[in-house]
Amino acid sequence: MGEERNNVLRERGVRVTPQRAHTWQVLVESGEHLTAEEVWERAKGLLPGLELSTVYRSLEALRAVGLVSDSRLIEGPRVFEARSALHPHLVCKSCGEISHPEPEVGLRLLEALNDGSGGFEVHEMHTVAKGTCAGCAGRKEGAS
Repeated sequence: MGEERNNVLRERGVRVTPQRAHTWQVLVESGEHLTAEEVWERAKGLLPGLELSTVYRSLEALRAVGLVSDSRLIEGPRVFEARSALHPHLVCKSCGEISHPEPEVGLRLLEALNDGSGGFEVHEMHTVAKGTCAGCAGRKEGAS
């Protein structure tokens, strides 16, 4: 685990433990939305003996300081990701794939909300759009 990542944890006031460091490493390196169980499956390979309950506590500690965000996406399980710039989630109704639009889309959406909210300042937003991903749309067209 890189010292640079440990320093980020310390700067946010997180007591650095191997469990927290490896939990965060899994999320940062994956770049994906993972359930706590998926984080645990990947992290226990790096840290044998890691318990699922410890992963849940680590995720909560990382979420509390803004390093991890969590979402419950369309009737699915709670998923976690390393916090990045504000971004909407695009969920395919056919295959369940979760993706993100270009970063500026989230910023424009936040700007539109702030502009049209009568003075309400939006600081955080969780947006989920349901539809059909390009891969599933292509398969539908090919079947026609």
